[in-house]
Amino acid sequence: MWIFLLIMLAVVIYFVVSQASSSNQASKASSQNYTNQVDYSNLEVSLDTSASNSYGCDYRRLRDLLAEGKWREADEETNNMILRVTNYNSVEDFATPITAKHTPCEDICTIDRLWLKYSNGRFGLSVQRRILLGIREDALFILLRLPSERKGNYYEEMKKEMELESNFNKLIGWYAPYDDGSSGLKNYNDLTFSIHAPYGHLPTANPPGGYPLLTENNINNLIVLNLLKRLSNCGIAL
Repeated sequence: MWIFLLIMLAVVIYFVVSQASSSNQASKASSQNYTNQVDYSNLEVSLDTSASNSYGCDYRRLRDLLAEGKWREADEETNNMILRVTNYNSVEDFATPITAKHTPCEDICTIDRLWLKYSNGRFGLSVQRRILLGIREDALFILLRLPSERKGNYYEEMKKEMELESNFNKLIGWYAPYDDGSSGLKNYNDLTFSIHAPYGHLPTANPPGGYPLLTENNINNLIVLNLLKRLSNCGIAL
């Protein structure tokens, strides 16, 4: 009798776990399909300087580059725009994770919507954010937390961060393994500046040729991660 009850209990537990797993996978699949289904081509983006930014910057060049499908030039212009609107906070001649973190809400909104509109939802900060949070809802906190905010075993937490970052980089096409097999990022020149690139591949908001303080001018993904956090804090993600 007890053996029968234990078997029935095991079957019920297996069924519940299976249903939860299927539901979670369906939810993620639905989120990914959403990227394909929404038509952003008619998204309205105001370039009126009083509404689109807080420093009177002109976004028409970024708009024109995106409209012409000049994705690399548009990515470099995105870096330039971030630098311009946060220049008071930067001592470099290129955008950094710190400047990204202080990008005004009006400007990050304009940048995001321009990328969404002219790629029809393939590229943009909102797309990158959706992909990252689809992996794990607290991904931004985990990847940008301070060392003092790590709980539990230090090495296990570091492993969690590296796996999360690696998964994100793979999904958006930035991943490039190092010679020792560890996770790395592509050289800027090896990116795919095409509408056929993976969803969320652009923008990188990196300077022309890649981040100069990194070996071989690889991408500095901390710029985008801080932009995504800023996008969340501003409450303007689409």
